[in-house]
Amino acid sequence: MIAVPALLALARTGEPTGRRVGRALIIFLTPAFALGLIHGVPELDGRALQNPIAWTTFRLVLTGLALILPWCLYVWLTGRS
Repeated sequence: MIAVPALLALARTGEPTGRRVGRALIIFLTPAFALGLIHGVPELDGRALQNPIAWTTFRLVLTGLALILPWCLYVWLTGRS
């Protein structure tokens, strides 16, 4: 689900290859950063000692963002050109 918008951006014609590859990498790696936050921050990894409900909610928001963000970036980056 994350790779499909990156592949669509890579397959676009009418743009230089370097620009297509750069945009595809941005689309593909940005959700990995959001998911990396979940595993890198102890509170988001489920080890919060205070306010576990708030941290769990924030973790769910970041996970949803990681799934929706590639499509939003695809539309934003390809809509400008």
